[in-house]
Amino acid sequence: MSTDEIVDPTIAPSDQVKRFLLHVGVPVAGVVSIIAIIAGFGWHSYRTVRTGALALTHELLVSQQDYIAKEVNSFLAPASSGSVVARDMLEHGAPAVEQKIFMGYSSTMLRNVPQIQSFYIADGDGNFSTLEHGENNQEVALTTLVREANKPPVFTHELRDANGKTLRQWQTPAGTYDPRGHAWFADTVKAGQLHWTHPYIVEVTRQLTLTAAIPYKGQDDKTYVYAINMSLAHLNKFLNSLRIGESGNAILMDRDGHVLAGHGMQEAEAAAGGDPDRMKLDPKHFPVMTKAFDEYRVHGDGARTVKVKGKNYVTITANLPVGTDSWVLLLVAPEDDFSQFAMADGRQNLLFIVLVVILASGLGLLLFLQARRADRMRAQIAQSHAVASYESHALQSVATYPDLFNPEDNALLLTETLADQSHARRAAIWRILHDGHTLMCIDSYDRQQDVHSGGFEMATTDLKTFFDSVSHGDALTTENAAADERVGAFYRVYMRSFGSHALFCSPILGSSGPVGVITLEDAPRAEVVSHFVEMMAGVTAARFSAQHYTAVAAAREELESEPSPDEVAHDPNQGFLLAPGSLGMNGQTSAQDLANMEGFFPAVAIMVISLSDMVMTAQNDPMANLRLIDSMAGMLQDIARQCGLFSIRMLGHRVVCVAGCSHTPDMGAAFRMANAALMMRENTLAVLAKEDLDPVFRIGIDVGPVFGGMLGKASQAFNLWGDAMGMAEMMAQGAPDVGTIQVTEDVYHELRQNFLFRERGRFFIPGAGLTRTYVLAGRR
Repeated sequence: MSTDEIVDPTIAPSDQVKRFLLHVGVPVAGVVSIIAIIAGFGWHSYRTVRTGALALTHELLVSQQDYIAKEVNSFLAPASSGSVVARDMLEHGAPAVEQKIFMGYSSTMLRNVPQIQSFYIADGDGNFSTLEHGENNQEVALTTLVREANKPPVFTHELRDANGKTLRQWQTPAGTYDPRGHAWFADTVKAGQLHWTHPYIVEVTRQLTLTAAIPYKGQDDKTYVYAINMSLAHLNKFLNSLRIGESGNAILMDRDGHVLAGHGMQEAEAAAGGDPDRMKLDPKHFPVMTKAFDEYRVHGDGARTVKVKGKNYVTITANLPVGTDSWVLLLVAPEDDFSQFAMADGRQNLLFIVLVVILASGLGLLLFLQARRADRMRAQIAQSHAVASYESHALQSVATYPDLFNPEDNALLLTETLADQSHARRAAIWRILHDGHTLMCIDSYDRQQDVHSGGFEMATTDLKTFFDSVSHGDALTTENAAADERVGAFYRVYMRSFGSHALFCSPILGSSGPVGVITLEDAPRAEVVSHFVEMMAGVTAARFSAQHYTAVAAAREELESEPSPDEVAHDPNQGFLLAPGSLGMNGQTSAQDLANMEGFFPAVAIMVISLSDMVMTAQNDPMANLRLIDSMAGMLQDIARQCGLFSIRMLGHRVVCVAGCSHTPDMGAAFRMANAALMMRENTLAVLAKEDLDPVFRIGIDVGPVFGGMLGKASQAFNLWGDAMGMAEMMAQGAPDVGTIQVTEDVYHELRQNFLFRERGRFFIPGAGLTRTYVLAGRR
């Protein structure tokens, strides 16, 4: 039965409802009421203050707008009214005094009205005069163009002082200049009344200029145009000097969006390259003004609020009539510039209310938690007791199973208990066989079908990544095994056909590392009962150990049951530099002693020293070669005895060393072999250096399970078989450089706490697949 189904029948549903209403309903209702009243009052107060502040802001901006509009009209008034006065004077004056009237009136206006830049007068015949500022404010410069038949047009320039006295006079070619082709003349004649031109850039001063021109008929019945040029630089300076709130700005544009004066004038002029027709606001740099002008074009003039980047701005737009055209005055200011005090007060009140609400909510939450804590603790204790009782019952069932450690019994109870506790769809126990390359399913239990199966075998070559993950000895959990590269191969080979997706793996650890793995498929409570799974892994490891020792004992009895009198009569040590097992036995080992050691050895350290043919050909004297090899052999014998190796044997160009050849794992075998390897390398390098020879050897080490026994009849020799022997030889042959010691990943994991290594990388080993190798560098 699932622990989620355990309930207390003594608790009536009506009592639970009453307790809930008393402990939760009343406190929550009271707190919610208080919060609602405070929040409503605070929000109303905040909205009232904000509405009043915005109204005040709009009124202030409207007043500011009126003031600016009057100033702009005052700026333009001298041009509009002055052109009318000048027209009346020139229209009724005699042609002989026309130039004097133009000079007297225009020079007076030029000296007293700073925004006026220059004056033009031209007639229908193309004659032209202009008056502008001289080198200082009191001097004026007069330029005239009088066209004569059969003569090229010439500009006559005069510089006059305040009294009209000519200071300097010179002439310049007029070229193709004709005032009748310019807009201020042609458009004014066409309009027949006072006409304002569009702003344009004067080439000489590079200033944005606006011209007010008016036509009239002279006494000689010619059509004349009198024009006053206004520099918008003065208007731009005035608008930029205004202070609108704390950070507000004013800008003057035409109805098409061209910038005339004010904020952004310099940026727009620089971006347009001095072309007035392209001087518009850039939305990236002036987003508020751009949006405010868009609102004006859609809704017309007036005050409104726009929001840009989460901040509110107050904007006011107004039309300013200029001749037949009209300009747009745009004022923009942040909302909080004018209402900052009111907003701050409103925010403080709102913050105070929020704090009160938070405190009230906290008190209500504490009341709720205090009321529910006892019920929750009581429920948790009851649930914990139920879970503990359920797990204890499961453990008791496993512990009292009569054939739990009987190797001949399958102990199907283990997988059933694992599946029941974790709610797994399927639970399985896998064992790593002694060859280290095969994973066998001992038992698999399908909880939905209530059936057992087993006997599946998978090789490490097919499940390399899965074996690597299991060999580290850590639990593994994945919700989608198909997408997890660690268990993707296991999913494709085993899980996909059953339709399961999630996987939980718990290693089964033996005395020398992982000996198997427990897998739970689609188990929602796997991590909750991970401690229970670990206990089951320990029980399974004990079963594996019992099965192993039973098999070894049976093999030993089978070997000892066959008499072999000839084996005792012969020397088994032939061919060994250090006879197998001679250490600690006074140097004597009989065939009977070795016969007792035959069988399976779970963790044997094997080292292969591969010598190059250069040792044999380095010297021409064969006797010198023999002496060198004999010296090295004796040195290797001494080191082997000193380090406690099991045996050392020389086979052609190879020297094979063995340590830890026992039926029970020798935890110090790899340690002794690594020490011997470092000592042999150092002494061999010294011997070769003394003979003036380069290093001509490579060393490889592996540790793993092997089989051993006596070979032959007369005489017999002790020999070992297993993958560790081949791996050690491949490590020696594949060492990166001469004189180096290359070891397998198993050796590295066993010795990394005591020795220094450097990783070489991943390599493909025939029969073993991809594996990591390391170079033994020295002792820590």
